[in-house]
Amino acid sequence: MIRVSKKIWLFGLPAILLIGLAVMTVLFFRQRNTIAEQQRVIEAQTESAYRALSNDLNDLNVALSKLEAASTPARLSKTFSDVKRLSAGAARALSLLPVTHADDEGLMQFLTRTGDYAESLMDRVLSGQMLTEEQIGSLGDLKTCCSGLAERYDGGCMDGAFPKAPEDGFYGGETDEENITDYPTLLYDGPFSESSEQAEPLGLPDETVDEAEAFRIAQALFPDRTLQADGRTESTIVTYDFSASDKNGELCVSITERGGLLLYFMGTPSGTKDDPPDDAESERLHKAASKYLEEHGFGKMEPSYAQYYAGTVVLNYAAVQNGVILYADLVKVYVDRITQQVIGLDAMNYRFHHRERDLSEPILTEADAKNTLSDALTPAHTALALIPKSNTREILCYEFKCTRGETFFIVYVNARTGAEEEIFEVLNSDEGDLVV
Repeated sequence: MIRVSKKIWLFGLPAILLIGLAVMTVLFFRQRNTIAEQQRVIEAQTESAYRALSNDLNDLNVALSKLEAASTPARLSKTFSDVKRLSAGAARALSLLPVTHADDEGLMQFLTRTGDYAESLMDRVLSGQMLTEEQIGSLGDLKTCCSGLAERYDGGCMDGAFPKAPEDGFYGGETDEENITDYPTLLYDGPFSESSEQAEPLGLPDETVDEAEAFRIAQALFPDRTLQADGRTESTIVTYDFSASDKNGELCVSITERGGLLLYFMGTPSGTKDDPPDDAESERLHKAASKYLEEHGFGKMEPSYAQYYAGTVVLNYAAVQNGVILYADLVKVYVDRITQQVIGLDAMNYRFHHRERDLSEPILTEADAKNTLSDALTPAHTALALIPKSNTREILCYEFKCTRGETFFIVYVNARTGAEEEIFEVLNSDEGDLVV
């Protein structure tokens, strides 16, 4: 029998307790430092997006001012193109802000409709028509509203605050929108990525779930996180919202009331890498995104364009039916650059639009459609695509990805008439592929 000395017992126990306390203290501060670092990453991303939004609003305000001085069709068309591009850039920056930092819905509607209106007036000018007094007045209203927004958000950059956009701004609920609602949808993050904000969702079943069932669905998607209920969001697509905050960072999840489907989730990236990936990394990122979409029931998807942000790459995918790309049915997948894990998803456009289409056969052959292209373009890739032209109308087109020297273009040729429905220039930037 081994006998333990009473002296060793009395002095050893406090020592063991002290060692244990020291270890727990180290672990506590290490976890706190990790959470603090993740919080700094989120704050840096938010600040970057906010400053980009502020810059685009200021530039948009300048472009709208130039319209008051422009008179020739060439200058008007160029300035309308700038307005459309800057509206899209501001909308893209706004989409990256946490919903607590900006009036997402109100400002996004303003930016969307400003871009739509500019595009419609550009088409009018290019067709040889003059602007009406009413249209000129609407542009003045846009300028007044944008000036206030630019000042408000610019002030936020100066003092570090993140104010909300005014709820009673231009195009509010009481504004006459008769000449606004029928214009083509805004295009950014690749062609046709902006959903129709006024349309009824077509990609949701009629059956509904309650909050308890939505919670079970969300928890099953993220079994390693302890979610808490954050309430219900009343919008065109009603959702139940949940969140988690732990050593793995922040997480927010939205499940649709109709159908109990995943609409959106966003986690925390593990780093801040934002340089363009090489071919090998790009392949790994796409593989991770494609696998996630397949495992979560999104069916066949075609990769489109990518953007790079701090620690994250955003990959855009469009649904495919019988070999035809459905550009309205878009899903954004956020992949961590370090772990190659999917940390976010935005399926808003997909849930709005996705359903079985009645696709007719093209009247023109691919060769016939290709003959309509400019001789200055060299086609490199062709596909059939269904593109949105309004809230309720889609057109079957041949999509031609072309080059002209070092410049890349995408041309959409109507598969029935041969008309050039859309032409985009693809710009390669440090933030990814931009389509203008």
